[in-house]
Amino acid sequence: MEITDVRVERIEVPLDRPLGVSRDRSMSARGAAFVVVETDDGITGIGEGVGPESYIIERIVEEKYAPLLIGEDPLDIERHWAAMVTDTVYKDRKGQGLSAASGVDIALWDVAGKHYGVPVYRLLGGPIEESLKPYASDLFWQDPATMAERAGSYVDRGFAGVKTHLGRGIDADEERVAAMRDAIGPDTALMVDMNCGYDRPEARRVGRMLEDYDVYWYEEPMTPSDVDGLAALREELSVPIASGENEYTKWGFHDLFEADAVDYAMPDVMRCGGITEAKKICALAETYNTVCTPHCFTTGVGLAATMHVMAASPACEWLEFDPTGFEVYEPLFETPPEVEDGRIALPEEPGLGVHLDEDVIGEFRV
Repeated sequence: MEITDVRVERIEVPLDRPLGVSRDRSMSARGAAFVVVETDDGITGIGEGVGPESYIIERIVEEKYAPLLIGEDPLDIERHWAAMVTDTVYKDRKGQGLSAASGVDIALWDVAGKHYGVPVYRLLGGPIEESLKPYASDLFWQDPATMAERAGSYVDRGFAGVKTHLGRGIDADEERVAAMRDAIGPDTALMVDMNCGYDRPEARRVGRMLEDYDVYWYEEPMTPSDVDGLAALREELSVPIASGENEYTKWGFHDLFEADAVDYAMPDVMRCGGITEAKKICALAETYNTVCTPHCFTTGVGLAATMHVMAASPACEWLEFDPTGFEVYEPLFETPPEVEDGRIALPEEPGLGVHLDEDVIGEFRV
């Protein structure tokens, strides 16, 4: 079997309302770069790389990686990963190059699963369990009453955890945390994501406030480049620290683990190096007795890739799941995922169990 084509399909989905995060930032659209790998056996693999600038992913994949892959055996996944990431004179240690390689890698695993007629997690040694525990993500910045109402509705739908985005000052943050905690009760996990919104002193003050509300984890309180600051914060606070969505490869996560900087490691399969590297990061986390809860703000393709990694990784807990009805989420699955008794069943189709339905993505194509 040989690879005959590698290309990118880009979409952009406009949002009904901007998604607000820390420091008064927001996003008015969600884009995606789907990597498509064609083979002479008629098997098509689908992956996703998160940039977030999809046009950069497209150019890297089609101009840099495609020439390395066309004519090669798609099942030689480790060799292709090395060709894209490590066997080069100038190294893409972080950033868009790794994101693009992640999308290619995911597509190759999809090809492999379809070739062997099994879900990808079977090729990775899974499943450990037949289902995963999801938390509802995300509750973006709005007024406290609206955020509390939405948080409560997610609990009513069966989610055991809810994540929100804050980071606009300690008083405004506390008003929303208090309202959401009251709405979801004491037994539901409340995760708080600051999207790197604070410096060290403010992150410390906000973290102490979060302790009063039994927050489950305190996500990306500061810039990911301040690993020492994260480690110091973790030492000072009782609320667990989560970080990693802006980290890349096993070497980057090794630095986080060596610094004792995180309680919950959050590799993003669509950024950190794909399925190949995410599986190794999860194994590395296990050696440090650190829980992996992969970051997953993406389409159905990225969600599927994340589910397959988690299904084969003992270190993993908590599937990040978008409950908002995003147009290119559940509809891209062969069997759309559903929450039942607080769990989501694994895909059973060969490969990732997803497809690029033109009826779904066509109107969003760019």
